[in-house]
Amino acid sequence: MPHIRTGDFDCWYVDDCFVEPWLRPETIVIQHGFGRNGEYWRSWVPDLARHYRVIRRDMRAHGGSSAGPAGHQWSVEGLADDVIAFLDAVGLERVHYVGESVGGITGIALGALHPERFESITLVQTPIRLGPLLGDAMRGSYPTWSAALRELGPGGWVTRNMEPGTPRTEWERKQWDRCEPESLIALADATGGVDVEAYLSQVAVPTLILAPALSALTSLSDQLKLRTTIPNAQIEVFEGRGHNIYQEEPHRCTRRIQRFLRHLNP
Repeated sequence: MPHIRTGDFDCWYVDDCFVEPWLRPETIVIQHGFGRNGEYWRSWVPDLARHYRVIRRDMRAHGGSSAGPAGHQWSVEGLADDVIAFLDAVGLERVHYVGESVGGITGIALGALHPERFESITLVQTPIRLGPLLGDAMRGSYPTWSAALRELGPGGWVTRNMEPGTPRTEWERKQWDRCEPESLIALADATGGVDVEAYLSQVAVPTLILAPALSALTSLSDQLKLRTTIPNAQIEVFEGRGHNIYQEEPHRCTRRIQRFLRHLNP
């Protein structure tokens, strides 16, 4: 679980592979979303790492990664650049990419701007845009999402509606409090301008969409738009599920991804 210098920050990542040592497996890079880190994907590793090298990378200012210079300006393109810098730093020419929520938005940009670096892209509960709907859902009784994060702290904000004192609640609080608070607040402020619709038709990488039917942050109609606008994309809809399918149904997700990847390399 090393750090590696990635552009202007130190990136923490976890590298798992349980393939026979004489084989050279393909690599899957997993990118979490807002406030989370690679620890949220532990349940995916046993299924995938038996057949692939699996790297869970912490976004800048999240988990074990440093924030980089003060005043960093967040953007989708900047997040994509950070991923490419990471691939360069660890010596990976082409990988399979799995991105969740903001990590999925980053994946859309990567598939459009850097298709030569990716064998496939999987988008997990990925919005097309982030704007007033997201801000209203996240701010609660506070005037803005960033105000709520500043008042409660990342861990206090994410656990505000959870049962206090339980092991799950305390774990969630601890993980979110690993974020650098001011950087996370700046990222929350930047989400209002995020819109990757113009990139969809430019994605030039085989794409799988894992789509929740009932997410408050991305409508099913937007998930279907990903399917119809990204060339040759595939979709699996998770009926009755909200914006947490990768944790609620990890084995279904990993099985679907493996079927998708086997189809690419029969």
